[in-house]
Amino acid sequence: MKKTRNAIVGLAALFSVLVPEVRSADAQPDLKLIEKGRTLWLTVAGVGCAGCHGRFGEGDVGIGPYNRGVGLSKIQAAIATVEQMRIVRGKLDARDIEAVAAYNSWLGQYQLVKTLLKRDRFDPSAVDIYPGTAVQLAINNSGQSPRKFAASDMEVAEFEISGRTVHDFTWQAPEREGIYTLRCTDCQAPNQEFTVNVRRSAKPYRGPEKPEKK
Repeated sequence: MKKTRNAIVGLAALFSVLVPEVRSADAQPDLKLIEKGRTLWLTVAGVGCAGCHGRFGEGDVGIGPYNRGVGLSKIQAAIATVEQMRIVRGKLDARDIEAVAAYNSWLGQYQLVKTLLKRDRFDPSAVDIYPGTAVQLAINNSGQSPRKFAASDMEVAEFEISGRTVHDFTWQAPEREGIYTLRCTDCQAPNQEFTVNVRRSAKPYRGPEKPEKK
């Protein structure tokens, strides 16, 4: 059975509207703690952890390392000992650090897939996903105008992304192979779709994996 899972958003009230179900394979996570961690990740010290580690913890900013799936003890040690982390020292109490760690652990459960909507066209326009994989799909609308998206076969209701904004949601790929599409419903270029190919020839997601340096 296919279930759409929205990414954690800034306000807890939105969970009942946007998140049909968000859970790990073993137990229901503390959604409020994860939500708090996401907020801190984006905002603490005015720049957020994202300012060094990237919005999605990929280490793609060129300052901090890949952080998806990193646990509490490593984050505590980094804040205490890493010079670049001085920006958040004294701004995060023990519960805040626990929340950031919960969010990082939550991120690690999902294979991150990103696409850029540029001039009303997806780039890339397709991805291969192994059956049963939990996916975090991030869409960057680089244009100035808002755009609407929907994916009925992924059980994703229509939503809008403002111009120059990134939106992400989570989705559980089915166990059976198939082709699923996210459509831009109001792009000026016709028939703009992002295709998710669920196939066993895709590389399985084994958990957080630091990308190889090029």
